[in-house]
Amino acid sequence: MTAQQQPKHFNESDRVAHRTFGVGTIIDDRDRPKYRIQFDTAGDKRVIAAFLNPHQDEPVAANDNGLPFINPADWHGLPVPTREWFLGGLIPKRQVTILNGDGGVGKSLLALQISAASAMGCQTIGMQPMAGRVMYLGAEDEADEFHRRLADITYQHHRQMSDLSDFRLIPMADRDALLAVPDKAGVMQPTDNMGKLVERLAEFRPGFLVLDTSADLFGGDEIKRNHVRQFIAMLRKPAIQLDMSVLLLSHPSIQGMQSGTGSSGSTAWNNSVRSRLYLTKGTDDEDMRILTTKKANYGKTGSEIKVRWQDGAFALDDGKPSPVAGLLNKRADDVFMAVLAKFAEQGVNVSANTGPTYAPSKIAGHPDAKGTSKRQLVDAMARMFDAGRIKMITEGSASRMRSRLAIN
Repeated sequence: MTAQQQPKHFNESDRVAHRTFGVGTIIDDRDRPKYRIQFDTAGDKRVIAAFLNPHQDEPVAANDNGLPFINPADWHGLPVPTREWFLGGLIPKRQVTILNGDGGVGKSLLALQISAASAMGCQTIGMQPMAGRVMYLGAEDEADEFHRRLADITYQHHRQMSDLSDFRLIPMADRDALLAVPDKAGVMQPTDNMGKLVERLAEFRPGFLVLDTSADLFGGDEIKRNHVRQFIAMLRKPAIQLDMSVLLLSHPSIQGMQSGTGSSGSTAWNNSVRSRLYLTKGTDDEDMRILTTKKANYGKTGSEIKVRWQDGAFALDDGKPSPVAGLLNKRADDVFMAVLAKFAEQGVNVSANTGPTYAPSKIAGHPDAKGTSKRQLVDAMARMFDAGRIKMITEGSASRMRSRLAIN
C-alpha cells in the first residue's frame, strides 16, 4: 500500500484543504478520524480525515490557480484510453451506478450475485463481471440472511463458500447506517460511518462496492437536488481515487413506478450518475425479472436483460418456460381439451372467434375448469392449434353458415 492510499492522520495546527469548505486549520484532533477545523471562509466544521488533504500556504504560481488545466493538443499521438467496465454496458468503472427496484423485486439478490461472481471470477446471468475484490454494505439484512443467499448463489454457480475469499461483507441491519447527513447550513456532511468505510476501502482496495440501500445510507432530503448531488459526489470521489465501481441500490418513487422510469425523488438522482438500471417483475411470470438500462452515458439505453429466479439465485432466461410455468401450461392444456371433449359429447358448440360461444370463456365458466383463467385458456387454445390437436369446422347452408371448434 502506498503512502497515498493509507488512512490520513493530521495534528492540531495543520493546514488542510476540503473540496467544499476550502482551506482551514485543525483546532482539535482528539476525535480522530474526525477533526474540528476552522475554515478560512466556511467557519468551524467537523470533517472526516478521508475528505481532507494537506495544504501548504504558498504563493500560487502565475500559471496555476488550483484548477486542472489541460491542453488537449498535448494528447496528439498518444493512445486513446480504453473505457473500462466492471460489467459490460451496465456498470462503468470509476463511477456511481444506481440500481432501482421496488421492495421484494430482488435487487439486493441481483447485486449480491454480481458481487459474488466478481469475487469468484466467473460468469453470471450470461455476463462476466470484472474479476477481483468486492465489498458489500447491506443495511437491510442480517449476516445470517447473507449467509443463506450466498450459499444458494455459490451452489448455483457450482462453487463453494471458500471461493469467496475476495468478498467482504458489512451487514448493518441492526445499526445506524447513515453515510452522510446535512448540517445546519444544509450542506451534506460525511458521518463516522463514511469515514470508517473509506478507510476500509483504502485498506482492502475492492474493484466493486455495493451500497444497499440509499434509503438507509442517505440522510438528506431526496427531493433536494443539492443534497443528492453532494451525496453522489461523496461516493464518486473514492470511486475515482480507488479505481472502483460503485453500485447504489435505491427504491423508486410511486411516480417512478407508475411512469415506468423507476426514478426516485429529485431528478438529481438520475442526472448525477452516468448509469442507472431498473429491475422489474415480469407481468405474466412471477419468477421473471427484467433489468432495463434507463440511463447509460457510455452505452445504449433501453436494452433489456431477462432473468429468472431459480432456487435462490437468478439465471439468464432462455425463452423456455420454467418448470413451474410448464406445469401450469400443461394443466391449462389438459383442462381445455377435457372440457372441449365434454362439450362435443353434449352437443355444445364453441368457437375460436370472440363472441357468445368463445371457447376460452365457455370453458373457464365450466366447473371442470377448476380455477383455470380465461387468459390461460386463450394461450392453451393457441398451443392446441399449433400442435394440430384442434381445428375449426364450418357447417350449414350458404345462408346459415356456422363455425365450431372440434378435436382432431
